[in-house]
Amino acid sequence: MGNLVTWAVGKFFKYNFYGYLKMNKFLVRVLLVSGLIFSSGVMADLTPLRHFAEFSTWSQMRISPSGDYIAGVVDKNSGLGGSSLMVMDAKTLENLHEIKMTGSAYIGSFVWANDERLIAWEAVKSGIQEIPFSTGNIIAVNIDGTKKRWIYGSGKQSKSHLSRHSKRAGAYLEHTLPDDKKNVLMSVYTYGSEDGAYTRLVKLNTYTGREKNLARSPIKRASLTLDGDGELRFAHGVDLDDGEKFKVFVREGKDWRLIKQAKRNGGSFVPVGFSADNKIAYILDNIETDTQALYSYEMSSGDTQLMYSHPFVDVDQVTFSGEEQSSDSGDIAGVWVQPDYPMYVPLSENLDYNKVLVGLQRKFPQYSVDIISKSSKGEDGSQLAIVGVTSDKLPGMYLLYDFATSKLTKIRQAHSLIDSSKLSSTVPYKLTMRDGKAVYAYLTLPEDAEGPVPLIMHPHGGPYGPRDSWGYNPEVQMLASRGYGVLQVNFRGSGGYGKDFMYSAYKQWAFEMQDDLTDSVRWAIDSGITEEGRVCIYGASYGGYSALMSAVKEPDLYACTAGYVGVYDLQMMSQKGDIQRRDEGLDYISEAICSTEAECKRGSPLTYIDDLKADVMIIHGAIDQRVPVAHAEALRNALDERDIPYEWLVKRKEGHGFVNVDNREELYGRLLAFFKRNIGS
Repeated sequence: MGNLVTWAVGKFFKYNFYGYLKMNKFLVRVLLVSGLIFSSGVMADLTPLRHFAEFSTWSQMRISPSGDYIAGVVDKNSGLGGSSLMVMDAKTLENLHEIKMTGSAYIGSFVWANDERLIAWEAVKSGIQEIPFSTGNIIAVNIDGTKKRWIYGSGKQSKSHLSRHSKRAGAYLEHTLPDDKKNVLMSVYTYGSEDGAYTRLVKLNTYTGREKNLARSPIKRASLTLDGDGELRFAHGVDLDDGEKFKVFVREGKDWRLIKQAKRNGGSFVPVGFSADNKIAYILDNIETDTQALYSYEMSSGDTQLMYSHPFVDVDQVTFSGEEQSSDSGDIAGVWVQPDYPMYVPLSENLDYNKVLVGLQRKFPQYSVDIISKSSKGEDGSQLAIVGVTSDKLPGMYLLYDFATSKLTKIRQAHSLIDSSKLSSTVPYKLTMRDGKAVYAYLTLPEDAEGPVPLIMHPHGGPYGPRDSWGYNPEVQMLASRGYGVLQVNFRGSGGYGKDFMYSAYKQWAFEMQDDLTDSVRWAIDSGITEEGRVCIYGASYGGYSALMSAVKEPDLYACTAGYVGVYDLQMMSQKGDIQRRDEGLDYISEAICSTEAECKRGSPLTYIDDLKADVMIIHGAIDQRVPVAHAEALRNALDERDIPYEWLVKRKEGHGFVNVDNREELYGRLLAFFKRNIGS
């Protein structure tokens, strides 16, 4: 199941911010004085709940190939569903042109096609729901808003709003072809079409929308990898027609050759880029190892060589030093891992790129710092970059960096109404469970807290694959600002810690995964962070499941439980919702959650409702497709039958997580009142 927070912040507005260490008050004051971080002397002592409920105003900031312009997605309403594309002058940082989609649609994401033209993906909100979704339709437009036209998707054939969304296509940029100012290379496939399920590589004219088919993948829904010259070299993915084996193919002329495969859940072999001469591919591979590691792959011989691995976490991202913007070719600069704080590991000390990035990280030593977009090098060697800075207290800040002068200039702050000086530090911990297994957790305490504080255990969604990470989390900071400690645990099944950590937790929803939460709370009590009788549990999606399951499994540990779009009946999950609508979804439920009626009943919180002692709050979206509202209704009915009181908050137009800012603000207010009534503040 999707992680609510990850979706809400990142579905269409994802940042590529990475870094390490935690913030301290001294550095905050230094940056406030320097003017790099927003602060307002007229704000109340407490950040208003609405600011936590709002989404970032600015996201996805990228510089043009020449470095003359900057573009970013802006949402003036601080919500999801209404964003436009703003083009700025890179010298003056003044807004030049605002580009919008037609009708009620808005900009979901974008890329630079060339120095005068942008490609943007359409997203919409339908009339019956608040949650936005991507249509797959794509426009291309000049930076001044002229020559806007549909270039891909059903919008290309029809001006009708309804028919434009009737056939969804997926198209993803693979190469900008810098020497061809009209065309780009894209990988595409059509949803719901048997033949369209095979990924195609097309050359697409960004001015006319004309496309030319160049190749087709050997298996359905494969990902394609091109080298630095735009030549198709790899296809990889799960073969839905062969037991969901992971397969990798190399392109030889017009044919494909299978070079690697792994059984279902046996790992992956993912090409992520090429050397400058295209003779070596760089691979993230965990087929032979537990954690995902970086390898070099010799294209002529197929020989592989380990370049970097971490002992207990996966490599998250690979960074290249190529001269072109958003380059995935050239010298390998380094990798990002997240054992606790996000950490950049340079793989070559001599690269100028690493000297710059490491220097920037030293300039902001307690923040997360990364180069997220760069221009091409000019004939005089000049080059500009956009630097992203974030932390546990800072939602995001964009800076312009000049490689020639090392000058940094603030562009925009992602969420200017969040005052970092009023927020709390998030600190990682390594905890030992009852069976000796190590799990990693994050603890956020109210600023200047003394002695035990009321604690909220806050399990993440998923559960398999997502994880909690160090960084700004609006719900965590909202709770901490009102006097609550927040404990986030990457329990067994969480992603990022290797295959065994995730897959060994299959069919452990109600067992080891809950034990990890229980042991973590008991650690917090034994450590004096909190005390018995002052702990509640609150989570969304799978986290909502855990909130109720932990409360019935450990009835004396939690004073209250709040489930947000939670699963409460595993048998119902196998019959209702969007997961079981696909064959692979049913296979997933049977393999990872429960395969028989008895197993589903044994793992369902509703089975043990008579053991419940905690106060209950039920939160749901009435049109949730992932976890239908029937789960909330089933829990409500069980409580009504037993005359157990509860809080009820269901919103008519919301889905799997609230995105309407008014609804989110109401949710936070209701949650705080619920927690205060049960464990104080």
